[in-house]
Amino acid sequence: MAMASGYCATVPHSPTPLASPTANAEELRRMLDVIEHEVLPKTELGVKAGNKVFGAAVLRDCEGLPTIIADTNNEMECPLFHGEVHTMKKLSERPPEERPDPAACVFLSTHEPCCMCISAIVWAGYKKVFYLFGYETTKDQGIPHDLDIMYELWRVPKYQQQNKFCATAGIVDQIAQQPDAIKAELTEQVKRITDRYNDLAKKYHTEKTSNANNKLAFG
Repeated sequence: MAMASGYCATVPHSPTPLASPTANAEELRRMLDVIEHEVLPKTELGVKAGNKVFGAAVLRDCEGLPTIIADTNNEMECPLFHGEVHTMKKLSERPPEERPDPAACVFLSTHEPCCMCISAIVWAGYKKVFYLFGYETTKDQGIPHDLDIMYELWRVPKYQQQNKFCATAGIVDQIAQQPDAIKAELTEQVKRITDRYNDLAKKYHTEKTSNANNKLAFG
């Protein structure tokens, strides 16, 4: 089929990308606490129901980073309900007055968002995104689909972390920039959280084959 008249295949000029987000020690500690004490308990229940290990939270971008919502993967209900998407869905069900401007929030993801989720985050209007586990860790936990789909669809290794719509940063990379004493403390917390996620990932993979309700294309 012929292309429409006037079609142009050139890539439009992009404005200056948003700056990479940064976090101080207290903010890093707070985000780790949200993952460990607010997201993980829901993820443990989710894995028992046959869902994957991914979760997310939305925090107000102000002192203390108070939690607006924390939730987890719910792909057993809908294959599109990755942790990030399901969290935004649950937030959208609240009254308007309980839904702050996404541009005034921090989007916190346990794992680096896949191509669908980072797109959803952009469409929802979030500008600042932090994640704990990068794609390689996700792959090590037995779920390599993020990297596979990204490459098969667009022949790129990953999305642009700094772009005109949003900017993302890894919590582990931010911890590496802290003074030694703080780095040691936060690294220990990351290890504790990582061990729990690794156990949950093993549980998911062990039980998914016997789960008659797991009909996911990318299990």
